[in-house]
Amino acid sequence: MTARVPFGPPDGGGEGDGGTAAEVETYLSDETVPVLDGPTRLVLVRHGVTDFTVQHRMDGRGGADPGLNAQGRRQAEAAAGAVATLLGRAEHGPPRVVTSSLARARETGDLVARALGVDPEVDRDWDEQGFGDWDGRAMPALAAQAPQDLARLRSDRDFSRPGGESRRELDQRVAGALDRAVAGGGTVVVATHRVVIMSVLCRLLGVDHERGWSIATGPASLSAVELWPDGGMQVAFVNDTHHLHDLT
Repeated sequence: MTARVPFGPPDGGGEGDGGTAAEVETYLSDETVPVLDGPTRLVLVRHGVTDFTVQHRMDGRGGADPGLNAQGRRQAEAAAGAVATLLGRAEHGPPRVVTSSLARARETGDLVARALGVDPEVDRDWDEQGFGDWDGRAMPALAAQAPQDLARLRSDRDFSRPGGESRRELDQRVAGALDRAVAGGGTVVVATHRVVIMSVLCRLLGVDHERGWSIATGPASLSAVELWPDGGMQVAFVNDTHHLHDLT
């Protein structure tokens, strides 16, 4: 059996068939797939791609709210199979699946929940950052027309566009969502968004806002954290995209 290391580049994958848990299991070895053993296990799943993703358009919580496109659905199906395989290696109770309220994350979370045999919960505090009047705008156009403001989005936690929210505001609501998610212990899978995952990892690792943009979390990637009651934690892996490698 060919072993595949469960870490990959921040790519979005390509088109092709998704993968069921059984299919993913056929090429994962016990040596390369982590087992989550902490009393509280958090698996963060970024949604699959939408048409906005492939068009490089800003897509926050206040815009058009596109759903997954065909490629994104295949990615989400593959991610769901990978989550089922990952959690199947640890003997814990049934997991909870929580999703943001945005269509792309809900659709991804629904597939994960189905693979795990549970019903998903929706929590709006896991929504992507609101980009205000930038929602739906193409990134190349913003880079050409408003380069200084685009740089501030990455460097200034208090910067926001009209009608949007700052990173500080997002961090506050995501912190509340995280605390609620892990309060009961056990295993929680959250289907959410890039900046939200970045916010969680920055908080847990003590990484500042600007450096946090260096953390890659590709579409349909998995990241996992283990937490202990005494405040101890460890990041098991970040941006795992092994399940997307065979999507063509």
